[in-house]
Amino acid sequence: MLINHIEGCGVYVDPFESVLEFNLPDGHPINIIDGINGVKADVYVARDTGLYVFAMQRRRRLRFYESPPLDAWFLSPEDVILYKLDYFRQSEGVSQKHPLDIARMLSLHSDTLDLAYLEEWARTIGVSDLWQALWAQFQGSRRR
Repeated sequence: MLINHIEGCGVYVDPFESVLEFNLPDGHPINIIDGINGVKADVYVARDTGLYVFAMQRRRRLRFYESPPLDAWFLSPEDVILYKLDYFRQSEGVSQKHPLDIARMLSLHSDTLDLAYLEEWARTIGVSDLWQALWAQFQGSRRR
């Protein structure tokens, strides 16, 4: 079982019972945290519809640790932004973590983002207004 294997690596992972009761039914990620170096990973269980399908097709395999060498699959910056926009919408604007994370991602990846993909999926999942507001705010901060 994945969770037992991850626990065996000496990192924190959400308890199995919590994953079954809350994470999976509500579509929330499974948290994995390395308490020594502070690295946190969110593991999502992909569904076979909509954005999930496209996000899985666009994912990237990258080196996660050098010693020992370990590769992992990561969503594209565009898909992470879309999921964070959706979580922000679901929280009804309560959690400011997601807009801050998106702002950091924009500062790192804005020149390479597929804006047409972002805009299309933002409309599709109902977060276009949030995306447009954050993008305009980012663009305004770059002009200063």
